[in-house]
Amino acid sequence: MSRKGMAGMIRLHKWQLDEKRRNLVDLENMKAGLLQNLTDLQEDLIAEQKKVSESPIISITYAGYAQKVMARRLNYVNSILEIDVSLEDMKDQVAEAFKELKKYEVVERRDQERKLAARNLKQQNDLDELAINIHRRRQNMA
Repeated sequence: MSRKGMAGMIRLHKWQLDEKRRNLVDLENMKAGLLQNLTDLQEDLIAEQKKVSESPIISITYAGYAQKVMARRLNYVNSILEIDVSLEDMKDQVAEAFKELKKYEVVERRDQERKLAARNLKQQNDLDELAINIHRRRQNMA
């Protein structure tokens, strides 16, 4: 693969890795939001229970309220569990994308090292040839 082609592949894999990382962060943020909603819901329920204990009139409507809160809580918990599964999957995808990127980077680095070694060898051969020519001229002059 040409140098230009390899650079393009590396850019593509970096972009894919970055995209997967962004998706992972989005999932983590969604989970954090749902956990916060769950906490808020629990705090609302506690506040409502306190009101019910202070006023018998409100206690009539509390059962319906509590039932709705429990249903919402269940929805939040189920959503969090689904996100946990997605998070694990996305973490695997990020790890795989990282491995793919590293493969291309290693290939490019090795190619650069080979080119550098070839350039250094050519320079050394040129210097050796120059030294031999200088030595021959000196012998011919003597």
